[in-house]
Amino acid sequence: MHRLLRLVAPAVMLTLASCGFFPERVSWSDPRLAPMLKAVEAVDRASLGFTPISRTSTVRLESRPRAGYDAMLHIDGATSRTVAFRKTANGYRWIHEQEAYTGPKPYKTVDGTFPEQIVVTYGTEPVSGHAPNKVHIEYWGEDPRLSTDRYNLTWNQVQPVIAEWHKAK
Repeated sequence: MHRLLRLVAPAVMLTLASCGFFPERVSWSDPRLAPMLKAVEAVDRASLGFTPISRTSTVRLESRPRAGYDAMLHIDGATSRTVAFRKTANGYRWIHEQEAYTGPKPYKTVDGTFPEQIVVTYGTEPVSGHAPNKVHIEYWGEDPRLSTDRYNLTWNQVQPVIAEWHKAK
């Protein structure tokens, strides 16, 4: 049985990946990204607190529609982010973004040890469970400046910490 699984599992994984079940690593020049990047440019993301997306980042495409969105980009660079889209007659519409800043200190949970993070989320539709049309900022870690109200932070609270993290790198 184990031998059969070793033979079949890679083929199943390849099939699932090619069907869009898992995000596919793509180049920024991939023509499938063009309508999504156009949708990103149509939004004043900076006013929501999101940083510019660097074309030196790694990008993966989730092209199979899921509950809540029709496509998603997974972008890893100086920060990690996901950007969700709704399909339109002319391409795509940006509907959700989540950006995570990773800090230098680890923290322990029952699931293991992880680096601290500040996560910023905004969406026009409830993709991640947060209320739409409101910036949500959360902190995961043990920094006493942020851990007392970790699920309801403001930019004023997290910006100095993010600046410290950038200086530490």
